[in-house]
Amino acid sequence: MKFRLAVLAVLAAFALAASFPAWAQTPAAPTPAPFAPAPSLGFYVGSFTNVSITGLLAVGLKESQVTNTSRPGMNTETRLDDNTSRLIISSTSKIANGWNVIFRVESRFQADVRPVDPAVNSAVLVGTQSIHSGDITGWADGDTWGGISSPYGSIVFGKSTVYYTDTINVGYLGLPASPGEGYRIWDANGLGTFNMLDQVTGLTKTGVGASSVFTLGNTRSRNVVRYSSVNYSGFDFSLAWSKNFSGDELHYTAPGTAGYARSYTNGDGWYATARYNKGPLSIQASVVDQAILGGVYSPTVQAGPPDLLAYRAGASYTLPINLKVGVVYDHTSYDNSVYATPTSAVASDAAKRGVFLIPVSYGFGPHAVYVTYGIAGNTSSAADTGATQLNIGYDYALTKRAFIGLFYTSIKNDKNAHYTPFLSGYSLGPTTNSVAGENWWDLGLNLNYWF
Repeated sequence: MKFRLAVLAVLAAFALAASFPAWAQTPAAPTPAPFAPAPSLGFYVGSFTNVSITGLLAVGLKESQVTNTSRPGMNTETRLDDNTSRLIISSTSKIANGWNVIFRVESRFQADVRPVDPAVNSAVLVGTQSIHSGDITGWADGDTWGGISSPYGSIVFGKSTVYYTDTINVGYLGLPASPGEGYRIWDANGLGTFNMLDQVTGLTKTGVGASSVFTLGNTRSRNVVRYSSVNYSGFDFSLAWSKNFSGDELHYTAPGTAGYARSYTNGDGWYATARYNKGPLSIQASVVDQAILGGVYSPTVQAGPPDLLAYRAGASYTLPINLKVGVVYDHTSYDNSVYATPTSAVASDAAKRGVFLIPVSYGFGPHAVYVTYGIAGNTSSAADTGATQLNIGYDYALTKRAFIGLFYTSIKNDKNAHYTPFLSGYSLGPTTNSVAGENWWDLGLNLNYWF
């Protein structure tokens, strides 16, 4: 609680300080945004506002296979697939020297399908249920916020990526480096950060893995107030608070109602990350805690809400020959997601697991090669609930911001484990249902163009 109050105090103090400088109306240079290249000069709107348009086009031709015949329908698929393409509009307006009003609108689009196309094969939809591609992406669906930047840092309000992308490295775009995976081309389904670090498998009464839960979901966090510091000789940090990172602001139901664990006033979440980059060394550590609002669990299945507590830390070192070696560890716990005994009526224990990710990369000229190995330990010490993942990649720089290459991923689950490729419900096969213990591999020819 003291830490949460400290976070809110820092945010409030910064917001108060932001009101002091006098207004000015001269143009300011745009500020680089996470997961986007440093923007160009852009163009002026009026006499004092600068707008930049940047983004990412990411597509891949993929061959995928589920190596377990228990999965219904087809097990192999060849397709063109989008790898999280996006368009970003950002702007700055100068207030005074070093002070700017900033905003960002990030929209997700899919280069492979139309918005009206189904996201899931209609054969697996129940009744009149319909999920279109446009339902899972679209205008302002990415990090979208507004705020103020200053010589003391920036504060923004809106949708913001919190925790689940931490340690992914996009230092090749001129952004601060991170110790984890850093492919210049990627397959969204194959990223070990999403498949291993950000998944937790709950356990049924028999100790078999149930459907995995992604940390804070698999999208941007909502309702976020976020402070990001300036860089202090290689060190920077960020603090964030949200009433509900997962969205859904309408839980005003009285406490005690079936399916609700707490009143609206008692749920909230906080997040902190710190990073150090100087010379060949990169270190990052993060923590997130969410006491979710009620109404998102069934009392007949869970004894209470699946509150989240997770922390992640990693380090990497780049040798003079441009060989980079790193290690990342993630520990995540979801409350009320494991049955204490085979006769328990509801899940009352926490699903806890630790994951190591070991990324190695080597660059030479326009070429780069990557090998990443991930290993997930057993969930809450239950037997055979771990998994491993291997990524092997090669890419070639067509320009400083356009890359093409091959990306191979293999996921192997223990017989009771349930780790799945990221977005597999939208990107692989005729069903969103996977089977505990099944394996998966994917080979993709991918293009990433950061513009």
